[in-house]
Amino acid sequence: MNSNVSANLSAEDTVKEFFGGGAGAATTSDSDALSVSLANLWQTIHENRWGIILFMIAGCLAGVFKAVSETPVYQARLTMAVEPSSSRGGQSNVFDPFAYRFYETQYELLKSRSVAERVVDQLQLVERESVQSLLLSPSIFRSLTREFTRLTGISLVDEPKVPQTKIDLTAKEKEQKRRWLTGIIQSGVSVSGGEKTNLVQVSFRSINPDFAAEIANELVSAYIDLGLDSQLSRSQQTTQWLSQRIDGLKVSLDQAQSNLQRFLVEENLLDSSRSAQITTSELQTLNAEYNGARAKLDELAKRYGARHPKITEARAEMLAAKQRLDSKSRSISSSREKQVELARLERDVQVNQELYEAFLAKFKEADISASGSQVASARIVDRALPPSGPIYPQKNRIIVMWTLGGLMFGIMLAFLRQQLDSTFKTGRMLEEKLGLPLFGILQSLGKDTKAVERHYLDNKRSVFSESINHIRTGITYSNVDNPPHVMVVTSSVQSEGKTTLASNLALSYAQQGKTLLIDADLRRPRIKHIIETDTPYGLVDYVAGMVELSDCIRQDKDEKNLFILNSGTTPPNPLELLASDRFRQILQDLRGRFEHIIIDTAPVLPASDAVVLGRLSDALLMVVQSDKTTFHMARDAVKRLNASRVPVAGLILTQANIKKAHSSYYGGYYGYGAYAYVEDSAAKES
Repeated sequence: MNSNVSANLSAEDTVKEFFGGGAGAATTSDSDALSVSLANLWQTIHENRWGIILFMIAGCLAGVFKAVSETPVYQARLTMAVEPSSSRGGQSNVFDPFAYRFYETQYELLKSRSVAERVVDQLQLVERESVQSLLLSPSIFRSLTREFTRLTGISLVDEPKVPQTKIDLTAKEKEQKRRWLTGIIQSGVSVSGGEKTNLVQVSFRSINPDFAAEIANELVSAYIDLGLDSQLSRSQQTTQWLSQRIDGLKVSLDQAQSNLQRFLVEENLLDSSRSAQITTSELQTLNAEYNGARAKLDELAKRYGARHPKITEARAEMLAAKQRLDSKSRSISSSREKQVELARLERDVQVNQELYEAFLAKFKEADISASGSQVASARIVDRALPPSGPIYPQKNRIIVMWTLGGLMFGIMLAFLRQQLDSTFKTGRMLEEKLGLPLFGILQSLGKDTKAVERHYLDNKRSVFSESINHIRTGITYSNVDNPPHVMVVTSSVQSEGKTTLASNLALSYAQQGKTLLIDADLRRPRIKHIIETDTPYGLVDYVAGMVELSDCIRQDKDEKNLFILNSGTTPPNPLELLASDRFRQILQDLRGRFEHIIIDTAPVLPASDAVVLGRLSDALLMVVQSDKTTFHMARDAVKRLNASRVPVAGLILTQANIKKAHSSYYGGYYGYGAYAYVEDSAAKES
């Protein structure tokens, strides 16, 4: 390979600095990165703006349909004051730290099944046939027709008349309907209370405003009745239980008193205290008689012998006194046992008497409490009135939310599409992904192939032509000391715009000197279809030795410094022909004849022609088509070239849609071309 191919480091840095830097450029600051991110964000939205707008409109229409088709829900609200129960003699002003439990209990009672069942029964909802239409939502069609009638005043469908008669149901059907209505009422009730007041807000939601107010008012009435009934029931239960207990205690007391009386009569203990005093006195007398007889016997024993008649008489008196004392002692012992039994019976009477009196006092206290206490004080402050408007749906909010949802969904899809799209959109992206310098960006000029591939000749001051000049400058500055003379133009796959670049670049180089454009794409040649020549011979015929060089090369009809060497006859072995020594010698000879040689060759991935020509050239230019060439394709092509030690001098992004992109998308790259064009037009006018 020619030594001119080796790039000079300082020159490469100069090119990168000139074009905004590549893989080796300095890292941008945080503010610059943020600016780039915001610019990319706006560009993604700008590119997909019509799709995003379409999703936003679809979301708006869906929101309108949902808002119109939704059944209106009305909420009737009632205000009531609830205070804890207090007795007449109680302290109502004492602070209770657990008072919140009372209010929480009342809230749950208002939403309880018992209150809902009372409402159903008191309003006779089971028998009302019209309750079905008051609770069940209408169909979407009827909702739409009602909304249309409300907006236009034109009635499309007559509203069905709701019958007011009662219906006959079986007991099972009534019970089922009662349960269903109870559940509906429970689900529609909401209760809330203030933090600093005793006021409670009771609300009920329904699709009918009059029915909502009716249920809310009846709900509170049922709650108050339930409280009164519960208080009365508790009082009755307490009174009944105490009465039963008092009756039982009265029977027990009467029985205990009867047992005591019978025992006193049977044991002759009616005056037990007097009998006890007499018994004690007699016992003391008998004991004194015994002690006196014994003392007399002892006195006589000192004077007389044992058989003396006085001794015998005194002993007999002592024994008699002893016998009377023992007899009285036994009698007193029996009396003690009766006293114990008597004490037990008296205790039974006393205990039963105390229990009876205690329960009697409780009974009287409960009776007084029932007559003097108050249930939880609940009074209606403001009755519920039929609401003037529904609380749901909030049509404006639904439409706005659905519209924003469609907008966000469209933006999300746009970003998802961008993330899944691995093609190249900008030159900056191309540089960052492949790590190679970008020589320029070519805009898309439409589908007129001939006009595109010869555009530089007719519009030298257009944006496209100025881009070609930028590419030419970038190639020149890629090696300042030894600018490349032989340049190969290739791509990853076909139809990426390499022939367009080669043709216009050759026209640009022709402005500086004698230039040769070689069509070396021997498989699918394009230049011979663009530039008409008067000879059928070309590169293949000359390399094969069938003709002379003068028979193959033709001067361009419109540009005198441009010469064309077409591919010529289609060869059976293009790669062998390009890799031959004959072709190498011919190319070396052409170096001396022309100042610049542009070679258009086959893509890298389908064929290896670019690898062979790249080793013989001074610079290899790789074309990447915007929005078509994927990162994997370009990366594989670069890898194949690097594996063969053929470096890519630079990249060119082709067919970029400038009208679709924002000016900052390409970093203002096309600003100079637009300026030059305007300046040229002004000069012509002057």
